[in-house]
Amino acid sequence: MFPERFLPWRNTWWWPRWRVPSFLMLHSVGEAVTDPCCANNTIRPDELRNLVRALVDEGYEFRTFREACEKGDRRTMCLTFDDGYADNYQVLLPILRELNVPATCFATNRGDASFPRERWSAEDPIPADAAFLTAEMLREMEASGLVEIGGHTAGHTTLTKLSLDDARREIDDNKAWLEGVLGHEIVSFAYPRGGENDQIVNLVREAGYRYAAAMVKKMRSVAADPYRVHRQIIPRGMETWKSVLLATRGKWKI
Repeated sequence: MFPERFLPWRNTWWWPRWRVPSFLMLHSVGEAVTDPCCANNTIRPDELRNLVRALVDEGYEFRTFREACEKGDRRTMCLTFDDGYADNYQVLLPILRELNVPATCFATNRGDASFPRERWSAEDPIPADAAFLTAEMLREMEASGLVEIGGHTAGHTTLTKLSLDDARREIDDNKAWLEGVLGHEIVSFAYPRGGENDQIVNLVREAGYRYAAAMVKKMRSVAADPYRVHRQIIPRGMETWKSVLLATRGKWKI
């Protein structure tokens, strides 16, 4: 064991997360920014490629969110993409095939042509040309064997700002649509904007989800709370070595 005077080393930037899987939080993939209100939500394709290759070189194995929750270890890395942007199919899926790594996409109902526009979250300043994953895209992504589809509410609504009945409707309608499209149960969920509390967690559990991605800051094992799994945001424009430190250690500043 380390002498007493060396124990602070465990909290320094060079000490990897040895005991728990690492979960990364991304959204859109493209050269142009998808959401003008949050540029960091769009990672460039080459930034993603370089990060994945560097992590593979470091000895990390990529798994879907479900797989990482169920059998991830200290060398597990998980890519997750929120909101269900169409570029997850157009840009991300070819990258996953190129690099042969899996990912999880948390999708809403906004790609369903029959889903009423008035149920889209009023909190989102959606660009006029924004497109979301359709049923056909979702099926092809899953059929690739590289993508797990998870729930993200019907209209991308912050659940803690709704009544419990409305929050339940957002969760259940989303799950029902995705399961109807894919033909099987889905078990993974992500809270839009990290909006969760004990009541919302109970609704997610009651809906039949087994795991949920949150925005808690503290790294911990999935077993500690499978409905509040920590994820690390990877910003747009960050140098690869800094992104690797964020992904594996939760920090990059030395």
